[in-house]
Amino acid sequence: MSNPAHPDRLIATLAQRTAMPSATDACEARADHVPGDARVDLALLLWRARRALATRGTPAARARFAAIDSPQLLAGTVQDGVARGVLVALEETISLCGGSESLPPESLPPESLTPDDGAQRFVDRDLRRKKDIVVASRGARVRWSRKGGVMFVDREHDVHEEDCIRFEDRGDHGDLDAFAQDPAERARLFSPAFLRPVLLVHGPTQHRLELAGRLGRRADGFPCTLVFLARPDEDFVRLIVRVRNTQDDHRLRIRFLGCRRVDAIESDGTPGFVAVRNDARHFVAATLVRACGRLRVGEALIAVPGAQCHAELRHEFRLGGRPWRESVGPAHDASKDR
Repeated sequence: MSNPAHPDRLIATLAQRTAMPSATDACEARADHVPGDARVDLALLLWRARRALATRGTPAARARFAAIDSPQLLAGTVQDGVARGVLVALEETISLCGGSESLPPESLPPESLTPDDGAQRFVDRDLRRKKDIVVASRGARVRWSRKGGVMFVDREHDVHEEDCIRFEDRGDHGDLDAFAQDPAERARLFSPAFLRPVLLVHGPTQHRLELAGRLGRRADGFPCTLVFLARPDEDFVRLIVRVRNTQDDHRLRIRFLGCRRVDAIESDGTPGFVAVRNDARHFVAATLVRACGRLRVGEALIAVPGAQCHAELRHEFRLGGRPWRESVGPAHDASKDR
């Protein structure tokens, strides 16, 4: 007997769902059948909406969010018109919250840091002369070099990981419910060592390093910017990743090598965290982009081109402190790297 499709997958727009108040109840058994990394843009916006509700929520904002508070809708396992409606509802939820959102930590223009502030700013030739670069917070630091990539050090918690960040890309032959790889395809791995440093700031309020370029040397590489931010009043280093996706049917992940537990890394809603152990090293991976244009509705597949996620996506991670040090438990055995 075929498994019936959840009613939310059958509707073409979110407006149609209002005429089906019992739709979710009708398939409650399927409510947990949702993916971990579909519609990454929705997952990131959902994190912002929930944070706004928790810190400055209003009755109007809570009522707006309640209208879409369904596992199927919020996972994005729906048709494109419905997903667009959910994105609009989440933006409305945020706007209905009192006050305003705090600015992203990298939004302070580097040009505002002048020598009068005690800040040193390196660009162009002065920056190219530096063979390795360090940004340091109160407790953790990151060292970047063209030869060794990113090295992460937290002396207080006895963490020292060389070449600790990789990016991994694979083709996706699955649907919005589940990623599926080609068993004959090897993952494409990219190192931050091949990005180009464009800005270094050492100042009294922050250390900041910006890297820019493409992940992959081929024409189908991904434009990417990495920003490392370290502050003297924080024990961690912030990593902001901006990547623009223009390709279909693939999954791009970031790997944190040497880390063993998914709860060791804080993020702003990045989905798909998984701990992996392969023949070489333990690592934690998280999904930056998942582009997949297929949705399963019952036994049929329908096209959802909007889920190819052609856009720039911003992710923020916080690395360091006690969580990383305590990430020493047994890793999930995923040697096939699902």
